[in-house]
Amino acid sequence: MKKGIKVVGIISSARFNGNTAALVREALKGAEAEGASVTEVFLPKYKLGFCTGCLTCTAEGKCPIPDDFENLRKIIYEADGIILGSPTYATEHNAIMKCFLERLGPYTLYSSLLGGKYGAGISTAYGSTAKKVAKGLTGVFKFGIFQRSYVSGFLGINTMVKGVERRMDKDIDCLNKANLLGRKMVLDIKSENKYPLQNLIMRLIIPIFLKPVFKKSILRNKDGRERATYNSLLKRGLI
Repeated sequence: MKKGIKVVGIISSARFNGNTAALVREALKGAEAEGASVTEVFLPKYKLGFCTGCLTCTAEGKCPIPDDFENLRKIIYEADGIILGSPTYATEHNAIMKCFLERLGPYTLYSSLLGGKYGAGISTAYGSTAKKVAKGLTGVFKFGIFQRSYVSGFLGINTMVKGVERRMDKDIDCLNKANLLGRKMVLDIKSENKYPLQNLIMRLIIPIFLKPVFKKSILRNKDGRERATYNSLLKRGLI
């Protein structure tokens, strides 16, 4: 059984005490109650520029933009479980979260640096789209080329009922659901739950079609633009 479990909650709410933030914090409480060490990252507090597509990350293993991203990347890579929380804006996760996920970029993707980790998504909305957005946030954990990651679950809450907004920090039922999600993530990590049927179609496609292409490209450019990708995969015995 795995020990020393670390779970991080990434919150992209515009409001520090917003509904999505309240649910992510409660999920972290659930994770902590199961013995995990937890960290909250409130994205609006960080300086985070936009990805420029320079691909320096795949060669150097770090981003050249002078902001707070490298500190955030370290927190993500060291975590065993990652809870992504974003309010629903125009039926999608918000711009801050989009920016953060884009900054994780091709180096994280090509090196499968989310491999072996467990993820979850949380969102709130004035309508039913919250579940779609919460589930969509977990998509970043479904494309492991060299090592897969896992999804412990997602939680989407409609905060508007009969014209009245529900405050998540006061809603016991919703808080309990978030708490259980955090607990479930830690239990998954402890038991090394492999979810054998999860993302099955993509897991069939990747080794047949995608992995050979990516592997060939990385090996061809291991001394150049894919140097950091190659070294990361080699160090972890994945190539």
